[in-house]
Amino acid sequence: MQRIFIFIFFTTSFIATGQRSLQSINLNIHTGSANHIGDMATGDVNAMLQEARNSFGGEFSFYTGPKWGFGMEIDYGKLFADNANHKGIYTGILTRTSFFNSGMRITYNLLPFGKYWKRNSVTPYIFAMGGVIFSQSKYMTDIIYPTSCDFAPGTNISGIFGGGFGVKIRHNEHWTTNAEIYNYSVPGDRLEGFYLANDLSPDLLIGMKFGLSYSIYTW
Repeated sequence: MQRIFIFIFFTTSFIATGQRSLQSINLNIHTGSANHIGDMATGDVNAMLQEARNSFGGEFSFYTGPKWGFGMEIDYGKLFADNANHKGIYTGILTRTSFFNSGMRITYNLLPFGKYWKRNSVTPYIFAMGGVIFSQSKYMTDIIYPTSCDFAPGTNISGIFGGGFGVKIRHNEHWTTNAEIYNYSVPGDRLEGFYLANDLSPDLLIGMKFGLSYSIYTW
């Protein structure tokens, strides 16, 4: 009977170890660019290339296997827009906003990826994120705003959700680089610090990230 218990114990331990070996903790730091689309800033590509500003942040995720990852990301960045590049209802107005967002993130690798998937050293992936964003804008005091414009002074808090896609490349057992494009919706229309009183459509926070990750395997 004792031998049977010993056999069951080692068999169970071996199976558990085999399962855990596919799991990993992923620590990522990244930098990139940030733009927005709102009341003044449009999706004009030329304007977005001129107005892109820096952002940086980090991500902590637990991968249950070679495909699914669950974790949290944080980002800090700046936004800029010049009405001269968009030709909207505003005249001579600049948008200058800083933001910080934090949220839960789900990632799905389209190919099995990790220590034991050496043939797939590159995989595309998709992800979704939902959380909260804090933003604060600087106002121009020497111009006239439209009469239909309302202001959102101080620090504004809003929900944020969206997703994107990217590509990751494994360089060795632990180190991976990645590049991704994201598009997040920001309900409340506050990213620019001002908004039209009769228009509360969400702003969009969009951009690119380039990251470096270190994976810790959990056996």
